[in-house]
Amino acid sequence: MAKAHTLTDTFNDNSTDGSKWGSYGPIQEVNQRLEIRPAGNVAQYGGYKSVAGYDLRDSSIHIEVVQTLYAGPCETNFEAIIDVGTNTKMLFNAGGGLLTCLLTGANPLTRSVPYDPESHRWWRLRESAKVLYWDVSIDGQDWCTLASTSTPASPSLSSVVVNIQAGTDDKTAYPGVAIFESFNVPGTRESRRSEERRLSALATREKAAQLAASRRHAEHFNNNDEVNYPDRPFIGNYSKSLKHDAVGDPDPISYGSLLRALESRDPGDFEEIVLAPNALKLTNPQAGLAFDLEGPDAQAVTQPPAPRFDSKQAAAEMGELYWMAVARDVPFRDYASQAGIANSIIERAVRSLNTEFPQFGGTAPVTAQNLFRGIFPGDQVGPYVSQFLLKGNSDPRKPDTKGRDADEGFITYGSQVIDQRQLTVKGFPDVSVAAADYLTSFTNWLAVQNGRDDRGNDQFDTTRRFIRNLRDGANYVHFDQVVNAYWNAAFILLSEPNGNQLAGMGASRPQVDKEFPCDTGNPYDPPGTAGDSRTQMGFATFGAPHLLQLLIEVSGRAARAVWWQKWGVHRRLRPEEYGGRIDNHLSSPSRRTYPLDASIRNSLSTGVLSAYFPSRWGSFLLPQAYPEGCPNHPAYGAGHATVSGACATLLKAYFEESTPIENPLIASVDGTTLEPYPGADSGQMTVGGELNKLASNISLFRNAAGVHWRSDYTESILLGERVAIGLLQELSLTYNEDDAFFQLTRFDGTTVRIAHGGVEPVV
Repeated sequence: MAKAHTLTDTFNDNSTDGSKWGSYGPIQEVNQRLEIRPAGNVAQYGGYKSVAGYDLRDSSIHIEVVQTLYAGPCETNFEAIIDVGTNTKMLFNAGGGLLTCLLTGANPLTRSVPYDPESHRWWRLRESAKVLYWDVSIDGQDWCTLASTSTPASPSLSSVVVNIQAGTDDKTAYPGVAIFESFNVPGTRESRRSEERRLSALATREKAAQLAASRRHAEHFNNNDEVNYPDRPFIGNYSKSLKHDAVGDPDPISYGSLLRALESRDPGDFEEIVLAPNALKLTNPQAGLAFDLEGPDAQAVTQPPAPRFDSKQAAAEMGELYWMAVARDVPFRDYASQAGIANSIIERAVRSLNTEFPQFGGTAPVTAQNLFRGIFPGDQVGPYVSQFLLKGNSDPRKPDTKGRDADEGFITYGSQVIDQRQLTVKGFPDVSVAAADYLTSFTNWLAVQNGRDDRGNDQFDTTRRFIRNLRDGANYVHFDQVVNAYWNAAFILLSEPNGNQLAGMGASRPQVDKEFPCDTGNPYDPPGTAGDSRTQMGFATFGAPHLLQLLIEVSGRAARAVWWQKWGVHRRLRPEEYGGRIDNHLSSPSRRTYPLDASIRNSLSTGVLSAYFPSRWGSFLLPQAYPEGCPNHPAYGAGHATVSGACATLLKAYFEESTPIENPLIASVDGTTLEPYPGADSGQMTVGGELNKLASNISLFRNAAGVHWRSDYTESILLGERVAIGLLQELSLTYNEDDAFFQLTRFDGTTVRIAHGGVEPVV
C-alpha cells in the first residue's frame, strides 16, 4: 500500500484527476484551485474522496485551506477515513468559528480552538511512532501541533481514504465558497504581480506598522465570463459607455481598449479607452491602483468570483430584482397583509422566489417578514427599515415638533438638524408606472448603454416623507455619499439622552447622560466601569471626533478596495445590461439569443413574472428607478455595500451592541409621520442588529433601484468588514491609553477583540 504522503495534487490543471479522486456534490477545479460552492437553501455537501486507500503509518497528509465556508451551520472538513464500518476517522473540522481536531470511533478525541484563517492556513494529519498528530501552519513550513493521541491498536491506518469536504446539513441562505490549494505539495508563491504590489506597498508606507507589510496579499480571480462565450464576446461583462452593436452587445475593440488600460496600468492608456461618441465618462477605473498608508492595501483583500452569466444563481438574483421593481410602491407595512391576498404583488413575489428562484441568495422559505431583506443578524427582526433611517434624537430643551422627541425624526448636528424625511420621487399611483420607471423601451435603453447622460430627469415629490417603500429607499441611496447614513447613526448614538425617547427625557442631558454606552474597551466611557478614567474624557481618541473621522477614513479605504474589485478583477455586468440580453432573447422576433438559464426565461414568458412582463412596461427590460439607470462602473462588488459593511463595523466596535432599541417606529402609509411598530418582536431589537440592518438597507435599496445584484450586497458587506477590521488592527498599535481595545460582532455572528495589533476570537 502506497504511503499517504505520495498522493499529491496541485489542483493546477483545472480538471479532476480521476485516477486520484472521486468527486461528489458542487465541486470544481478552477483558477488552479479546488472550490466547493454549495447552493443556498439546500442541505448539501461536496468534495473529493481518494479512489484508493493509503498507508498513514509514519506518513502524513496536508492541505492549504484558502477559505472555509461561511460561518453558522456550514462546515469545512479534511479527513483521513480509517474504517467505514466503525466510523473511525481522523479529521479537521472548521465551523462555527472553531477549528476542531477530531478522532471518532472507539477512542474518540475532540479539541477545539478559535479558528484563525491566517495562522491555521495549512492543516496536516500525520502518524509517527504510533502517535497521531493534528498540526497547523501559517506557511506550510513551520508547524504547530494542536492535538495528539496514541494511535489506536485497531482499526489499522494501513488503508485510509482521504476526504476533502465542505457543506451543511441545514439550509442556509449563503453557504459561501470553500477553497483549497496544494494537497501534499509545497505552497506556491504569490504571483509576481501580487508580490511586487505587496513590496511596493511596504516601500510606500515606510513608517507604517510591520503588521501591514506582513499581510498576505490575496490572489484575485473572476468568473471567466470574458472568455466563457467566444461566440458572444463580453456579453457577461460591464460595458456601459463603451461602443455597442445594434442590439447592445459590447464592441470587442472598444472593450479591448479598456482591458489594455487595466492590464498596463499606464495612466496614458486610460485616456485612450475607446468610448461611444459623446458618452458619459467611466467612473474612476484607476481608483484601485492607489496606495493607502493605513489599513489594508486596496489589493490585499478580495472577493470570490461572481456567479457566471449563464448560471442559475444569476437568473435567480435577476428574478428577485424584477420583483423588487414590481413592488417598488408597495408600503413595507402592507407586506404582511398583501401576502395573504392571492395574486397580489407581494403574494406573487413570495411564491415566485420560493418556487421559481430558490437560489436567489436570501433566506428560505421566503415570507412577508424576510422578503427583500438582508441575511445578517438583526436584519429580519422588527420593521424593514432600520431605526437609524427613521428616528431622530430627543432633546427635552426643544419645543414639541422641533426635535423634542425621537418620533419627530430630527437628528441634532450641533445647533443644526438633519430631517430624516426626504424629498422622494413620485411613484405609482401619483404618476403612471411608465412615468415612474426608466429605461423600459429598447431605444432609450440602447442610447444609455452607449453613454447618453440622462441624469437629472428625476420627478420629485413636493412633500417630505420618511422611507415607506422600496422606491423611497432607492431614492435615498441615489444622491447620498454612503457615509451620510452612518454619520446620522453616530450622532443619534452619541447624543441620545437617557429615557424612553418618546415621552420626554426629564432631567437627562443630550451628549452627557447617554442612552447608548460605548463598548467596554473604550478607556473613557461608559462611566463607572473598571476601565473608566478618573480624570479624563475622550475626544480626539475614543471620543466623538475620533469616531466621525474613522467613518470618513474607512469609507475611502473601502471604496478603493471595492473599486479594484469592480475594474481590476470582475467587471461584472449590471442587471440593467442583463435585462437587455433578456429583452433581445425574448422579444418577438428575437433580436439575439443568449445562454440564459431557463428559470428566468420561463418565469417571464409563462410563469409568475409574466403577469407583469412585458405588458406593464412594454418590454422585458428591468425597469430602472433612476433616469440614467446604473452608474458608470461595474456591478461587483458594490460600493454602497462595501462602505456600509465598513462603517457598520466601526460603529459596532465603538458602541455596546447589546443595548436595546426602545419604542421602534415605522413610517405611516403616506410617509409623513412615524408610528409605533406593532410587531411582537419589537422588544428584540438592539443597537448591533439595527446597525446590521442599516448596512443591509443601504445596500439592498440599490438593488431595489435595479442597479445591483443580491450577491453584490452579500459579498461586499463582508469585504467592507475586512477593510474596517484591518484598519482597526493597525490603529490599535498607535494609542497611548492602557488596555484600550475594540470588540465587535462580525456579520457572521462571531465576536472578535482587536488590541495591540492583534485580532482575537472571543468565544
